[in-house]
Amino acid sequence: MKAGNAVLIVGLMLCATSLRASVAPEEITNMGNVRGGDTKAAQTVIQSKCTRCHSDRVIDAAIFTNKDMPKIQQEMEKKGAILNSNERDVLGIYWKEQNPLKKSK
Repeated sequence: MKAGNAVLIVGLMLCATSLRASVAPEEITNMGNVRGGDTKAAQTVIQSKCTRCHSDRVIDAAIFTNKDMPKIQQEMEKKGAILNSNERDVLGIYWKEQNPLKKSK
């Protein structure tokens, strides 16, 4: 194998590893009032409410680039997304778990 190809393969593997690390683990211990402590409740809300207007890739890209997800959620609600209080709680905890090092204002 040529050295250039080896470098390309290693680079792709590193990118894939870092992308996988940015995805939330299936089990999160502190999910507030979300029963079971898993992210499936948040994924259910995203699939039923958010993907009516856009794909989940848009959300994944925003999370990956450290966008302010609670602020984006508020903007989406202004545009017509309807969430009940439990769905807001689920997503709020999920956004925080996606970026636990981001400081709150």
